[in-house]
Amino acid sequence: DVKRIINEPTAAALAYGLDKEIDQKIMVYDLGGGTFDVSVLEIGDGVIEVLATAGNNRLGGD
Repeated sequence: DVKRIINEPTAAALAYGLDKEIDQKIMVYDLGGGTFDVSVLEIGDGVIEVLATAGNNRLGGD
């Protein structure tokens, strides 16, 4: 069963934050394959919260 679909930068940020013990805000971007996606996350107290995510899927043209 699919619980949730997330974009690539959010997945990368979640993987990055799994072992972090300090409070921080991070921005992860993905530029490739004709898209530009970015996610901003806050990591702290064992919780990873997605604050914002956005993207542009028209960079590669038609």
